[in-house]
Amino acid sequence: MPDSIIDVNDTKQMELYIHVPFCTRKCFYCDFLSFPVHETEHQAYVDQLVKELALGSAMAAGHEISSIFIGGGTPSLLDPKHIVRILDTVRAHYVVRKDAEITIEVNPASTIQYKLKAYRAAGINRLSIGLQSANDAELKTLGRIHIFDDFLKCFQSARMEGFQNINIDLMNDIPGQTVRSWKDTLRHVLMLKPEHLSIYNLIIEDGTPFKKMLSDGALSLPNEGVQMMIDFETKSAMEKYGYHRYEVSNYAKPGFECRHNYGYWSNVPYLGFGLGASSYLEHTRWSVIRDYQAFLDLDLEADARNGYPQLFTDVEKLTRNDEMAEFMFLGLRRTAGISEIEFTSRFQVDIHSVYGPVLDRYTAEGLLIHEGYRYRFSDHGFDVSNQVLSDFLLD
Repeated sequence: MPDSIIDVNDTKQMELYIHVPFCTRKCFYCDFLSFPVHETEHQAYVDQLVKELALGSAMAAGHEISSIFIGGGTPSLLDPKHIVRILDTVRAHYVVRKDAEITIEVNPASTIQYKLKAYRAAGINRLSIGLQSANDAELKTLGRIHIFDDFLKCFQSARMEGFQNINIDLMNDIPGQTVRSWKDTLRHVLMLKPEHLSIYNLIIEDGTPFKKMLSDGALSLPNEGVQMMIDFETKSAMEKYGYHRYEVSNYAKPGFECRHNYGYWSNVPYLGFGLGASSYLEHTRWSVIRDYQAFLDLDLEADARNGYPQLFTDVEKLTRNDEMAEFMFLGLRRTAGISEIEFTSRFQVDIHSVYGPVLDRYTAEGLLIHEGYRYRFSDHGFDVSNQVLSDFLLD
């Protein structure tokens, strides 16, 4: 697939990510920056967030916002007045394109019709619903707070409110999941005809309850044979129902690819706001601090005058080698792969002089496909992509 999802040569475009760290409770697999707080604390966080957004607009000078993504945590826990205020602040301080993609992540258990109505009125045009499974037993195993019926009500309400661009998050390799239960999940979801599906493999992360349960022998994951059959059923169903895979974990109906995420994989600059949010601009990456109370207590105006020494952490100036490596391992996540011509244009060096042996090796092994001036993963290459991508790191 070509890079026509976004214009990679559009130097004015910029993306915004806005983090809402609150959730009702942590899921057993989750290592995201999220935690439960009483709703009385929401106001203080949003007050600081909109102040950060206003001050940070100076970094967006000369850029136009092509996408906004409100993620978490569970942004739909907030009273919609807070979401409206956040987006009003963005529009007051940034140049937002008329066709900007504006997404909010929602949990089926915390999203009711009046919130959806408010989202539509605020200009949100894309929903990402965290379902994970249509099987209530699997949802309970994951520690999710909703059941499948909650999701159905959320999805139907979204359609009634006019949302025509809906993503559904699904997860496979869940403890206790079978090929049959996965096929049932796909069937229940695909009959609703969502525009987009994000399908992730469960990864057991350090520090999560699942990690401890696995270490204690109290958790059993599907075996490799079941995982392979689940992957096969996924590919078959996506092809049958007209969804194309445009990234390792993402499938879409034509024209409904997530422009925001595609920008991450295509070197589009982005600014992240809110606790722990990451940014990438002018060859530099950084993150907002992760300490909740320190974030709330910070004098943002004073910190901004000094270049954000307290708000920003993990500031990294990327070297040329860093950026070449990122070009490869982010670009190859896309089914479109990477362009030799774009690599040469950006780095003023032939791609084969840097990566020739690696490209030749994986092409010969059938994990990469070389067509014209592009390299992309084969189907089997995607299955072992983590192993391959690590070889594109440079010293």
